Amino acid sequence: MMEINHSKIKETNRKKIITLLLEKNEITKLDISRKLDISITTVSTNITELKDEGIVEEVGSLESTGGRKAIAIKLNENCRYSIGVALTPNHIKISLVNLKKNIIENIRVRHKNDGIENIIVLANENIGIIMNKYSISSEKLLGVGISLQGTVDFKTGIVKYCYLLGIKDFNLKEKFEHLNVPIYVDNEANLSAYYEFLNRKDILNNLLYISITDGLGLGIIINGKIYRGDNNSSGEMGHMKIAINGKKCKCGAKGCLEAYTSMNSLIDNYNEVSSCNILDIDEFEEKYIQKDEVAQKILDKYLKTLSLGISNLIMILDPNSVIIGGDINSLLKDKIEVVKKNIYKDNLFTDENSCNISIASFKESYLLGAAMMPIEEFLEIK
Repeated sequence: MMEINHSKIKETNRKKIITLLLEKNEITKLDISRKLDISITTVSTNITELKDEGIVEEVGSLESTGGRKAIAIKLNENCRYSIGVALTPNHIKISLVNLKKNIIENIRVRHKNDGIENIIVLANENIGIIMNKYSISSEKLLGVGISLQGTVDFKTGIVKYCYLLGIKDFNLKEKFEHLNVPIYVDNEANLSAYYEFLNRKDILNNLLYISITDGLGLGIIINGKIYRGDNNSSGEMGHMKIAINGKKCKCGAKGCLEAYTSMNSLIDNYNEVSSCNILDIDEFEEKYIQKDEVAQKILDKYLKTLSLGISNLIMILDPNSVIIGGDINSLLKDKIEVVKKNIYKDNLFTDENSCNISIASFKESYLLGAAMMPIEEFLEIK
């Protein structure tokens, strides 16, 4: 006879109740019992414990059809927090999110990319600032998720390779363990895909997320899980070769798709043929909006190459949803129909009815994906 694990059942019931409270603004114990098919005694015991921990609170009485008015229960959404951190070649981005997944504050700090240790010091300083500002102790912090562009061993938190930050076989996780909370380190494309999936998990199980930032990455969700590959190297879309002895990529190789389709490729290509010298993607976008002929031609060529790469991915993975996101979102929003046309052109295996292609609504999905990791782990029923 199988032994019943009472602590496991208790934990499962607890998480079910918290998840339901996240969905409902106010609800009675009786309604919780009915919706979750848990005894009213079990619900009452859990609610008492959650009240003692500051996770739920009573908010008055709801109207009753007879007898005593029922006491309504509400989640204290600021009882727990999560922090997302993104380490990019130019900035440290930090997002503080509460248990109801509302963004409390975003901060962005520029750094000199003068060594990973200096970047980590700056990141820890700013995490400390935001925790002090909102009086968040380690007990109230569910964890910290960290995003970066590179190959990461998710289980150990070791960055195997990130040429944009100049690190190799580097244990990033241990640099934040002094916070005494769970630390999650992952590739930014994976985290972007994860965030977009969480917003769509009621309608799909699989998706591809094309991440266009300083590099070009791919996040893959299969059956609701991030697919990382046997060596944590899945999704290196940017380093597929599209030209023999082609343009040199920042990884050191030649002909990588990233060399033609990263955010920086637009800036570099513009500066090569224009008398103006732009420094970032915002300036390129401004030129494009002003109908700058050079910017328009460069973007048109860029879109054809990007579409080719996406078309090849669809041929291999046959997804029903492809989301394109990253730092050039606003540029792509007006060009999504052009991208679709290029992808579906001469494609005998897929069309807009079998594969939906869209632009991510949020530019920094990787940052929120990092912040969601501790919350989803906290809520996960295993």
